[in-house]
Amino acid sequence: MIDNITDTMTFQFKVKPSMKDVLFNDFKTGVVYGVREKWKRKKLRNPKTKTKIHFTGKNALYFYYKGFDIFNKKKYPFTGDYGYYSLDYCHYKYRDEYVLITFQHNAIKNKSKDELYEDSLELLESIGIDSKLLETEKKLNRIDYKHDFEFENKTFAEYQALMCILKKSRNSFNGVSKEKLKEGIGIKYKPLSSYAEVIVYDKEQERKNRLKTKKKTSQIELELKEYKNVFRTELRLKNKRLYYNTNHTLKVDKTLDNYYNEEISDECFRRYVEPIFYTEPFYRLDYAILAIQSDRRLTEKEAEKLCQLVTDINKKGFTRAKAEYNYSDDTFEKHIKLLRSIDINPLTFDEDIDIPFLLNFTTKEVCRDFTIYDGEHEDLKLKLYDELGFFH
Repeated sequence: MIDNITDTMTFQFKVKPSMKDVLFNDFKTGVVYGVREKWKRKKLRNPKTKTKIHFTGKNALYFYYKGFDIFNKKKYPFTGDYGYYSLDYCHYKYRDEYVLITFQHNAIKNKSKDELYEDSLELLESIGIDSKLLETEKKLNRIDYKHDFEFENKTFAEYQALMCILKKSRNSFNGVSKEKLKEGIGIKYKPLSSYAEVIVYDKEQERKNRLKTKKKTSQIELELKEYKNVFRTELRLKNKRLYYNTNHTLKVDKTLDNYYNEEISDECFRRYVEPIFYTEPFYRLDYAILAIQSDRRLTEKEAEKLCQLVTDINKKGFTRAKAEYNYSDDTFEKHIKLLRSIDINPLTFDEDIDIPFLLNFTTKEVCRDFTIYDGEHEDLKLKLYDELGFFH
């Protein structure tokens, strides 16, 4: 099922140093002139780079590149039998050079890691690149994991509750700052350096925004239908983070074999998403208070403090509530752990929203393409809803 929770990945092929000039010319020729019809080449634009110089002599004949020194992570989109792909060539004057191949969406679905790797080599060969000119280790430059949550019951109220949770979540975590996405479709925890990037957004609206300028076709209508009422939690691990993980954190090499793996995906969500949104269901504030007050595992004093804690977080937001907490930071975190030990998420939504709770949209267990959202597990899903009182 790892293919269902992997959204994007980029293969990284290092060019053999002695073959740089040959490979670069093969890449340019293949992309511009399209040596094979299997991959439908889109119209290319002049590649944009930070540095501009004038081509001389032989290179001046390539009018597509006149005025540009290098290809610097410039994408060349192709469509083919396997879905959506794009090609990059990272060309540096004094550093290693790479060919990058990005797989997105349906290009990954239902594919094993071996099939994906073979697809990447076939794509290279389709534009006339000899794989013998590359170091063909299964290295990754980027991988994105996803959990897609689908509103199924009171759609508008669930949407309200989710947006309320996003607003109250912490402003930063480990140096990663929260910012709103354009047009109010969600939030992003954007890293300042090599930290993992967490994005939670309205997938249906994002698709509508991207496709609104395109002519309506049955394919576009099908894509919009596929993401109807879907909110996505996306975890992006880019090259710096993958490189850092080789000797720290996960301590695994940045290869397809290591990262196209369900256990690694789970571990990454645990490390980077859980500290922000936790894993417990989100309760409406009044229901959270009622659950705390009726829990016999708590003393009267503990219940009082926890009720005040969830109220503060709901009214002030997580960051301000922590900053203004009457006790020390250590006590704040202890109270958060105590809340979670009785299955109460510290983040609650407002009392004017017409549902008592919302399943935790960031967790794999409620991901629509996984476990209880698989058709084989319909009974398990209904049982979970019943346990949480969704039908009462």
